Amino acid sequence: MATNPFKLQISFSPAMTKSDWGVNKNPAEPAQTAGREIDLFAARNEVVGVQLRLAARQDFVLDHSNWLHALGFCLRLRLETSFPSLPAGAVECFAVGYVEGDDHRLWMEYFDRSGYAEVPAQRPQAVYIRLKIPTDAARGLHEGQVRLFSQYGFEDEILVWDGAIHLHVAAVNLPNPRDWSFHLNLWQHLTSIARFHRVPLWSEAHFELIDRYYQVLGQMGQKCVSIVATEIPWSGQRCFRDHTYPSYLFEHAVVDVSRDASGRLCFDYSKLEHLLALAARHGIDREIDIFGLVNIWQDESYGFGKVIADAPDAVRIRCYDQVSGAITYLRRADELSQFIRSLHDYFKEKDLLERVRLEADEPANLEAFKASLEFIHQAAPGFRYAVSIDHFEFMQNPPAEVRDFIPILPLLCLQPNLTERLVQQTHTHGGRMLYYVCCWPPIPNNFIHSPLVETELFGWLTYFLKVDGFERWDFCLWPADPWQRVSWRAPEWKAGDMFFVLPGKDGVPVETLRSEALRSAIQDYELLKLVEHSLPAEQASAVIAAAFKYILRTASIEDFANMDNPRPETLYSLDPQDYQAARRLLLEALEPEEQE
Repeated sequence: MATNPFKLQISFSPAMTKSDWGVNKNPAEPAQTAGREIDLFAARNEVVGVQLRLAARQDFVLDHSNWLHALGFCLRLRLETSFPSLPAGAVECFAVGYVEGDDHRLWMEYFDRSGYAEVPAQRPQAVYIRLKIPTDAARGLHEGQVRLFSQYGFEDEILVWDGAIHLHVAAVNLPNPRDWSFHLNLWQHLTSIARFHRVPLWSEAHFELIDRYYQVLGQMGQKCVSIVATEIPWSGQRCFRDHTYPSYLFEHAVVDVSRDASGRLCFDYSKLEHLLALAARHGIDREIDIFGLVNIWQDESYGFGKVIADAPDAVRIRCYDQVSGAITYLRRADELSQFIRSLHDYFKEKDLLERVRLEADEPANLEAFKASLEFIHQAAPGFRYAVSIDHFEFMQNPPAEVRDFIPILPLLCLQPNLTERLVQQTHTHGGRMLYYVCCWPPIPNNFIHSPLVETELFGWLTYFLKVDGFERWDFCLWPADPWQRVSWRAPEWKAGDMFFVLPGKDGVPVETLRSEALRSAIQDYELLKLVEHSLPAEQASAVIAAAFKYILRTASIEDFANMDNPRPETLYSLDPQDYQAARRLLLEALEPEEQE
């Protein structure tokens, strides 16, 4: 029988629970707890989780191997999990680490793969228990046990707590992530990977690292690979303006350009080809996004303006002169046209052109945007475009070459009838309609301080709005020292705006509660689609409507466009258990009746 001589506070909590720890050494909000038992409901081939929450009146070490505190003996807690009916490797445990947010409070954020944490007295500590449900898992109840042992010095361990996870597996299979219908597009900043892991740009070591980051993206259901084709298309997000915390956010091209002795331009796509092969391995090449040809961000007062004076956009292309050995830049519009035409022909020869989208990130001037598209069209008429939109006129009067529209969330919700019409038009022309959030709106969002359910909500909003997926500009872009200070450019950019994963010192990306919440959002979307396609239409509509009653708190989606009074509880549930209840309703509706 378990005893608890150290007066430890221990309980289960829903997976989408987040705590912080502030200057006053107390959490801002108490965590929702579930005592010694918790029920989880899952489909086969799904990833679900639960948290174990711990706190003590004294410092302690949390571990599930054999670590001690560097200063010697203190209370040591060792976690042990057992799920006899699941295969080896199906259960993972991570101590959840903290990062400091913009408010100088510590926020639970990342999955520490070491299994070790040093926990000060009274601070909440979470362990994330992740369950990967096999495709052939038996339908019904799977019992898991979690035990916690305490030890001091060389004393024998004492069992201080045990709990039960009741996993209910439905007789329904989620597709594999590469086959999910949800179109996830998290932009990848590959230069950042090389910088933080301190390897040469586009070296074999860099490609090995990229492969690991692509693997995590593939497991999240990512559909798009980001290709930076020319130099510094975002002007490094104007990082050069921040002298208080200098951070390298510049983006560098994967295509090599040189000029031979005759003056002829030569284009080398070998590095691009390597990237595309890695992306295909992990199933993230359904769409190939090219950055650097249209809507280049400028900051002329700092020198980041046009390089090609007679081109309509500020495209920057480095060029190696084979005779002089010097690095130059292309400076004539006709040579830019050669580059564009060569890139087009490369994708056409590879039979990839239909997947390619030239990305325009928040163009502000419609006429200037049309002029850039016309220039590219003259050089290579086969390209199609995707546009991240934060100006309403781009929704009303888009250029014909634009296939994919990605309005910012409040804009998408501003006029639902217009959105519905544009979605239909976009699909008729073979395109997709997604939406995005970035440093705005304040809610819902994926910031470190955002409730995790706001990220899970995106799966439900995507389905409700009848759009194809979600885009965000961040996956792996970090300020100068993200392990010490993730906050950068606050308050304009909130902590967490730049990344979903952190750079692991072992060369493997470190997952976060937020990346796990995004996976959950997409799984919820896939369950909604399964209900829609598997049940008779009237029954499916009734089930989905009942599930949404747990999620939405407003009768009008237009309320998501009004950020003047951003009170999340008036728009959607902030209770993780409501999302679990909604998922359970979907899963039970998908169960074959004869097996009840």
